[in-house]
Amino acid sequence: MNHRRTLFLIATTVFAFFPVIRWYFHRLDDGGGEALGMIPLLLAVIYALREVRQPSYRAAMIALVIYAVTFPLLPPLLRAVPALATVSFLLGIHRHAGLTALLFLSLPVQASLDFFLGYPFRLLTAEGSRLILEVVGLPVNRVGVQLSIKDVIVSVDPPCSGLQMLWATCCLTAILATFFRITWRHSFLLGLIALFLCLLGNTLRATILFFPESGRLNLPEVAHVGVGALIFIGAAGLLALIARRWQGRPASRSRQSALTTPFFSYLAGLSGIFVLNAPALSLTTPSQFPELSFYRGHVVESLPLSPFEKSFSETFPGQINLYRVGHQTLIVRHVNHATRRLHSSAHCLQGEGFSLGATTLFLDEEGEQWLRYEATRFQEKILVSERICSLTTRQEWSTISSWYWHALFNPQAGPWQAQTLITPIL
Repeated sequence: MNHRRTLFLIATTVFAFFPVIRWYFHRLDDGGGEALGMIPLLLAVIYALREVRQPSYRAAMIALVIYAVTFPLLPPLLRAVPALATVSFLLGIHRHAGLTALLFLSLPVQASLDFFLGYPFRLLTAEGSRLILEVVGLPVNRVGVQLSIKDVIVSVDPPCSGLQMLWATCCLTAILATFFRITWRHSFLLGLIALFLCLLGNTLRATILFFPESGRLNLPEVAHVGVGALIFIGAAGLLALIARRWQGRPASRSRQSALTTPFFSYLAGLSGIFVLNAPALSLTTPSQFPELSFYRGHVVESLPLSPFEKSFSETFPGQINLYRVGHQTLIVRHVNHATRRLHSSAHCLQGEGFSLGATTLFLDEEGEQWLRYEATRFQEKILVSERICSLTTRQEWSTISSWYWHALFNPQAGPWQAQTLITPIL
């Protein structure tokens, strides 16, 4: 009978969380590096199967109700949080800080981290590097995320934000907390230490690389990766020493079956029926912007959106237009407020199988600043240029993250126009 109840509970839980599971595996395959989330997920499963812990059915049911009630109101990533919390309470994982951290680190958050924290982390890195360089006697000025000395400008690019190092450090911290069975209190302290070491390490890396980037020191190209790797290894060793000092006692094995209650199964089934029929909350803002007839003196031809682009535009809080300008393709997006739905074209290109080259900043003949990179897929190669500007103040941005934070705190500067110019490379 217990086996039947267990299978019934598993089936109803999967049914309730099916929209999240479907979204999760779709997100893993979007080309944005989110598949790395499978590493902490597999580690959490392996460690969880080694011992059976006492579940908390009351907490699991509360988390399940929160999941069902908030499902129509939340974006997919946040819907997964109460779903994972429910699983954590069901399996007793919540009693182990490291396992809980591994479980939540399996969420595909890299693109969201880049969007929300990319610019703030670049800003912190640039300011930290400026302070260190001033201490060693170099009169460096910071303008946004760029460091300048005399006529030389060194930019802290998006890959230098340190977010990849942050995610890797968080995974390492969770693994150490799991392996050494560290308590919740000590795990929290270890996480704070890891965050500090990550910020400090990335700042040191950017400071060291400032010298070859500004032409003051000749280093091989491998130094960019090597310096970061050495700093990460040093931080990992220090975290391992601290975690070992806080090692806890082995947990006693529980012989009680974890998945035997029928009430939770019925609640999970009802939740699944509700979320599969719940309409998603639409945040679309009706907007009408005039279509372009000319672009920089050239006549443009309006192009129809693809079926995928039409589907995306239905929930886009603004307007999307596609044009042909000679042999180039121009994508114009208008928005009235800060939104996560306005993202870099790099994410779409990666999802379509393109590999991206290094990003560079450049000024065109009209003095407008663009972010430029090459994208390659098999024999196809294109040059992609992106920029965002305020239609009210004419202020411009080359990255989505920097625009987002400005738009969030300066809504009166809207509406905004994002331009993506795609040029085939013959």
